[in-house]
Amino acid sequence: MNIAEYSMKNRKIIYFFLLILIVGGLSAFQSLGKKEDSPFVIKQAMLFITYPGASPQEVEELITEVVEREIQTMPYLYEINSYSYYGVAKIGIELQAYTPTEEVPQMWDALRRKMLNVQLQLPPEAVIMVNDDFGDVYGMYYALAAEDSYTYAEMREWSQELKRGINSIDGVQRVSLSGEQTPVVNVEISLSKLANLGINPSVIMQTMATQNQLVSPGSVTAGALQVDVYADGSYQTIEDIKNQLITTNDGNQVTLSDIATIEIGYADPARSYMFVNGQRSIGIGIATANDKDVVATGYKVNDYIKEVSKTFPAGIKLVPLYPENVIAEQANNTFVINLIESILIVVIILMFVMGFRASILIGSSIIFSIGGTLLFMEYFGAGLNRTSLAGFIIAMGMLVDNAIVVVDNTMNNMKRGMTRFEAIKKGATDPQWGLLGATLIAIFSFLPLYTAKASVAEMVSPLFVVIGTSLALSWVLALTQTTVFADILFKETKKGEVQKVPYSGKIYCWFENVLAKSIKYRWVTVSSAIGIFFLSLVIFGMLPQNFFPSLDKEYFRGDCVFPNGYSIEYVKKDMKEIEKYLLDQPIVKTVSTTLGGSPPRYYLVSANYGPLPNFANILIELHSKDSTVVVEERFNRYVRENYPNIIMRSSLFKVSPVPDAEIEMGYEGDNIDSLVILTQRVEEVFRKSGLVDQVRSSWGSKSPVLNPTYSQEKGQRQGVSRQAMVQNLSIATQGLRLGAFRQKDQLLPILLKDESSNNFNLEDIANIPVFSNGGEVLPLSQVTDSIKYSYNYYEIRRTNRSRIMLAQAEPKRGQNAKAAFLQLYEEVQKLPVPEGYTLVFKGSEESQAETNAALGAQMPMTAILILATLIFLFKSYKKPFLILLMIPLIMIGVVLGLVVMGKMFDFFCMLGLLGLVGMNIKNAIVLVDQIHTEKKEGKSPYRAVIDATKSRIVPVTMASGTTILGMLPLLPDAMFGGMAATIMGGLFVATFLTILVLPVTFCVLFGIKYSDKE
Repeated sequence: MNIAEYSMKNRKIIYFFLLILIVGGLSAFQSLGKKEDSPFVIKQAMLFITYPGASPQEVEELITEVVEREIQTMPYLYEINSYSYYGVAKIGIELQAYTPTEEVPQMWDALRRKMLNVQLQLPPEAVIMVNDDFGDVYGMYYALAAEDSYTYAEMREWSQELKRGINSIDGVQRVSLSGEQTPVVNVEISLSKLANLGINPSVIMQTMATQNQLVSPGSVTAGALQVDVYADGSYQTIEDIKNQLITTNDGNQVTLSDIATIEIGYADPARSYMFVNGQRSIGIGIATANDKDVVATGYKVNDYIKEVSKTFPAGIKLVPLYPENVIAEQANNTFVINLIESILIVVIILMFVMGFRASILIGSSIIFSIGGTLLFMEYFGAGLNRTSLAGFIIAMGMLVDNAIVVVDNTMNNMKRGMTRFEAIKKGATDPQWGLLGATLIAIFSFLPLYTAKASVAEMVSPLFVVIGTSLALSWVLALTQTTVFADILFKETKKGEVQKVPYSGKIYCWFENVLAKSIKYRWVTVSSAIGIFFLSLVIFGMLPQNFFPSLDKEYFRGDCVFPNGYSIEYVKKDMKEIEKYLLDQPIVKTVSTTLGGSPPRYYLVSANYGPLPNFANILIELHSKDSTVVVEERFNRYVRENYPNIIMRSSLFKVSPVPDAEIEMGYEGDNIDSLVILTQRVEEVFRKSGLVDQVRSSWGSKSPVLNPTYSQEKGQRQGVSRQAMVQNLSIATQGLRLGAFRQKDQLLPILLKDESSNNFNLEDIANIPVFSNGGEVLPLSQVTDSIKYSYNYYEIRRTNRSRIMLAQAEPKRGQNAKAAFLQLYEEVQKLPVPEGYTLVFKGSEESQAETNAALGAQMPMTAILILATLIFLFKSYKKPFLILLMIPLIMIGVVLGLVVMGKMFDFFCMLGLLGLVGMNIKNAIVLVDQIHTEKKEGKSPYRAVIDATKSRIVPVTMASGTTILGMLPLLPDAMFGGMAATIMGGLFVATFLTILVLPVTFCVLFGIKYSDKE
């Protein structure tokens, strides 16, 4: 069946399907889920295991090693990263990127079961918490900010009310609160006063524990009834605690309020803080379901917030920090604008070159292709986001190619004297299989993005769905919609307008002379192309490269890492000063600071740190995105110059994962001292290079440790156990937990503290009072062998059960990160490495290497599919070989575009390069196929090459020209600007490659001689 002929004879069927594409596309655009980034399951979970009182090494040996050993038996496991701190182990589990999404929840269920089993192997005091919601993205991020007159308890009530209300909104999956303070009941005593009264703190502990413990007394049977017995008397109010009777050693009784001050306060030191524009705040992160439209959900959330905000008392307000719904809506609006601009550019260019009717015909095919693609996206459950919109932008340059070829062939056939029907039929039928092969090859060139087993590749996989669907539709439409519309729009050629010799105009004659000379001096032409190609490779090696470009947002972020051992209160003091510096700038709109750990994952590739008292994250929103780069650089410089003790890592937003450091190199091994020595050597290489700054160790600096060593001989003689000594130390410092006080939905820890604990002096530690079993009070020094001050590492890091220590650094501003890494890695590889230790690298380079390896692993399959398609088309080896020879030469145009436009080569440039491969092969296929057609008509090989090339000038230049100019709106874009420059430069050069270098190379391979007689 001839598709073109059938379409023209059955217009109503074609109209019906075109109506479905348009109406369905419009409907899909409204209903498709809209998000900022492509939703995909982050295949990571986090474990937190508490083991109070243990050192990092004890946590590593008794907790981390045991848990990791069990985790390692999980299927699909990719990597285990663990952090052993004082009294806490944090273990991150990451599954392989190719883990089926539907199986991820099962993996986390299996993880929970394993943790139940491993719990029996851990010390009784160890408690495991599994966080399998670690990958949730709370894209709508707000803060409840309050003036100092409000307590955290009052702020919590409002935040909980907001959480309950927002959770009930359709489309909201989860709401997370952060920055809340932990309420406690402080029982502050004077140890000296207790000594005078003869009251041992252990008596208070035992009395309160037995009084407040919940015990079920059971039930009794009374006739036909079973009566439950509930023994009341536990603490119901703070007054109950104050009235607790305590018995002294001499038998007298006093109330607890007689010897202690009891009040509700907050945990000290705090685990975290949050401030927004200088005010105390609680963060509210809202995650939407993957299949929901974040824009539509955002409107519902905003409506609710407007209503509930009316009930806020003066001094409390809700501040938007990162509204993903607004950002996603802006991205979609920008896409529509770019789409309209691109279509208008195509129509206007074609109008001048091919006429009004042809331009309307080809421009309409774009609209139908996009409509159909949107409809298919809805059917397959895809959504509109940064990645899928990028797919439309890349595909835009290829959607018109098939229609241009059909329309150009039709117009020239009509000029030769054919009837409109026959001209259209022949114009579509002759190149249909060549166009199909070229379209398939263009689709295959993006296939690695869909099949690659890497997280970043998974994130951009919707590109393949969009490009593959739209290109396939463009071929179908070229044979159906284009032919039907051409039969309506085109007029029959009048007899006086028939051209027996087509392509005889002045431009065509001039071009024939140029091509003839190029064929005559074929070796000059070929060698010139090869020489320019190698020159472009040299220039490319000197160009700045980046893995992912920075995004064009009015936001930037920063991580501030203080030396290990710094308290969260000291961090708060410095961050307050930094916050004030930012707020004093008129361009700054909002400053959000989170202390003690990272905020909720409000952005897909946000990093996760903490809990760490010496860490702070800062999120800055400006009034205009035009100033983001300048303000971020100024802020970074200010912090580095004024706070030399802070490791400052500020950056614009990117779509790549945020590593602990841009450059990380170090070693895996067992012995900590050896790791320290080896890593210090790497750090020295970093410092001497002059390429990087902020050099440090991944384990951080050593932190101070106070170590009283209990003496069994002294302690037992004095009647003081090690437990009693530790309990008295707890009372003198952070407080000893006695139980919990139930208040509404909260359990408030009851802490027994020395009233002077806030003024604790390290010099007085030897004199801390310790109570013996007999009621005597002794100084700590009398039950210890020594009280030492030392410096130890605050954390021990491991990867896949091996200790790992890395030297970390950041490239200096303006420095090529890729070049800096390669130079440093070359130097580090020269360092001697003892047996049992392995050099490793992480940071951005690891992520890039993994992605490139995953894509590279899929390239053989892509190459085979492309080669097979070419062989099926031409049924030979020479012609496919010729076409593939042209592919490397497009690097000439890529380099030209990047240099002229001043862009950096990044991941999206690579996507543009893949698109160029498809575009270039498509043009080459059509030209080589046309040469074959000309030869079948009886022309000599030389004349066939000349005439075929002349006939392809308009389709090739029009397809390239429309695409190049259609990319103009994207050039200023921070994310797609490099890709636009790549495609524009590549297509500009590829045009000359197709109409000059390809015909010459064809003549070389097939032994076609130049002839001045034809």
